[in-house]
Amino acid sequence: MRQLNNTFKSEKNKAENQPVFLYTIYDYDGSGSNLYFAEYDQDITYNGITYQRFPITHEFVSENSKGEIDSIRVRVSNINRLIQAYLEDYDLRSKKVSIKMVFANELADPSAYIEDIFYIDSYTAGQDVVEFTLSGKFDVLALELPARKYSRNYCGWKFKSAECGYSGTETSCNKTLQRCRELGNQVRFGGFPAVPSRRIFV
Repeated sequence: MRQLNNTFKSEKNKAENQPVFLYTIYDYDGSGSNLYFAEYDQDITYNGITYQRFPITHEFVSENSKGEIDSIRVRVSNINRLIQAYLEDYDLRSKKVSIKMVFANELADPSAYIEDIFYIDSYTAGQDVVEFTLSGKFDVLALELPARKYSRNYCGWKFKSAECGYSGTETSCNKTLQRCRELGNQVRFGGFPAVPSRRIFV
């Protein structure tokens, strides 16, 4: 179960806050070197690591009808052919990928983030865009990740659990942000209202 610090809990529930997504591709060249990209309009330094601003975005993490996370797509600009060069020089399939969500005004707090881990299953390169398919389950390592998904209006906590924190007399909750506000428990809301409702792909 993912543990969120108090700063992150507070910031994620502010609708006006724009999250920043930080991407890491681990050991891309087989020598232990990593690639760091930020979905932002400037370079981001977080926890001592500088993430290069880059036209990159990903689908929201969602579950299938069985509650399983199959895969997501990450789209990266290929206009300057930087990513194309990496693909030509290295086979990135099976490489580990981290996607961290942070907030621009809380970059000084190294624990104020939420992270999902994936593995590159496949990729296709076009003239303008490279599209990666990332899997949350990598058979070779027998891993199933991530444990949660990004949802704007739906809380992932079990009602009255330790994460939820509600201890009132109500006996039911539909896990929406509106209901959480009605119960006066929005600070502990397990969703991510700051996540934009729509994504723009490069």
